[in-house]
Amino acid sequence: MELGHEDKAAIIEVVAARYFSSQKWNWINLKSDVGKIYAAFEELDKQYDEYPYMSRDWYVENSATKSVHMCEKWNELKELIEFLDAYVQHFDFMVKGSDQKSFCIASESKELTDEQKNAIHNARKSRCNTFVFTASVPDDVGFELSRVGGGM
Repeated sequence: MELGHEDKAAIIEVVAARYFSSQKWNWINLKSDVGKIYAAFEELDKQYDEYPYMSRDWYVENSATKSVHMCEKWNELKELIEFLDAYVQHFDFMVKGSDQKSFCIASESKELTDEQKNAIHNARKSRCNTFVFTASVPDDVGFELSRVGGGM
């Protein structure tokens, strides 16, 4: 069976996610879960508005969603949201190893578009690492369909 571009991209995302997990990195798939970061931002902002006697930094540091946004301070989270507003469509993952946040492009090729290069440049200006995770996926995948048992 021949694999299409979307099939290959999905396989590469699975391989990348498996690699991040094996490295014990905290990661989020920006293609499918970026809404969780925006929701966390809005919730933290709402908590501060309702209970302003604590600092915004306190809410971020003690957030139950800290593993989603990977931020320690309010300004860091706010800058992340601004960056995502402008460039999220060019990245597939956000990961955090020991203490450094990184953005990742998962691809079958190391070739980057001009838009991706610009997004990487701006990620670096925001003190974030960037990398391209490449994996080879065959054009065809063999399979077998076996009938087990009969109908009624």
